[in-house]
Amino acid sequence: MLEDLRQQVLDVSMQLQGAGLARGTSGNVSARDPESGMIAITPSGVPYHSLHISDIVVISPEGELVDGRYRPSSETPMHTAVYRARQDVNGIVHTHSLYATVFSVLNKELPVVTVPMAAFGPVSVVPFRLPGSRELADEVVRYLGSTGKSVLLQNHGALCVGRTLGEALECAIYTEEGAQVSYLALVAQGLTPIPDKYVAIMKKAAESGKAL
Repeated sequence: MLEDLRQQVLDVSMQLQGAGLARGTSGNVSARDPESGMIAITPSGVPYHSLHISDIVVISPEGELVDGRYRPSSETPMHTAVYRARQDVNGIVHTHSLYATVFSVLNKELPVVTVPMAAFGPVSVVPFRLPGSRELADEVVRYLGSTGKSVLLQNHGALCVGRTLGEALECAIYTEEGAQVSYLALVAQGLTPIPDKYVAIMKKAAESGKAL
């Protein structure tokens, strides 16, 4: 069932691990089938390096198990809440990547410091709520709003969304890159965000699919 979607989730999970954005069983990945509304999501408690396509779980829009031998990710409520709120979103990547998590611990908004970040930044911080809770899911939906693509989860990590799973992965990669650049710039005491007027121009170009 949904083999192509399961393969996408598996491939992105492997890329997350390869890029150092996920370790062990931290973080999770999901993709939604626009036609059926069914969701393929990583299982709970299974290390990325041992995942196979048959381990990827299929759930309903309400988070009920449809197909799979494992329990779906403990963050299923967060994923399903975003999909219900955002019909434009078909892919979600949640990471515990190092520098994004540092900014979440600092409870500090991540400014637009690199050109790729103009497509989705600045990145705000969702107040801490228990992982896997309905309260966290509701706050993530609130902070993403109707157009947001990336948020930090206080003392937890980052969550990125996209029209496709590939877009969500790209957002996660650039969120972590921006966090790393920002942290190193702060250490050097010289962080300078890109001026807002240029961010607006680049964001508009990104939304229209034009390369800068």
